Parts: sequence; C-alpha cells; structure tokens
Amino acid sequence: MDNNLYALETLVALRLTEARATAHRLDVLALAGPPRTSLRRRIGATLIALGEWLRDAGAVVSVRSAVR
Repeated sequence: MDNNLYALETLVALRLTEARATAHRLDVLALAGPPRTSLRRRIGATLIALGEWLRDAGAVVSVRSAVR
C-alpha cells in the first residue's frame, strides 16, 4: 500500500480547519447568550427567597405557640 503524504496532509489540514471553524462558531454563540450563573448561586438565591417568603407569610410559628 502506497502512502500518499500529500493527500494525508491535505485531509488533516481540512479537518483542522473544520474543527477550528466549529470551535469559533461555538465561542461566538457562547458570547452572544446571557451570562450563566452558577448552580450554587441559583440555589442560594432560591433558598433566600424561600426563607423570606416563609417569614413574610407568617408560616414560621414559634415553638411556644405550637406547644399550647
């Protein structure tokens, strides 16, 4: 089997060009979207909002009034 190095180099160059174009396209799409917040920050904000909602709604009952 005869190895054609020129053809192999051309195929590799084409694959690299396609991979770079795909990576560039994905980078542009990531920059175009809104910034994502971390899961830890979203969970923390949700827990804070839940705590404030429970406090404002009067759902938190003191221990003394619950025992009587």
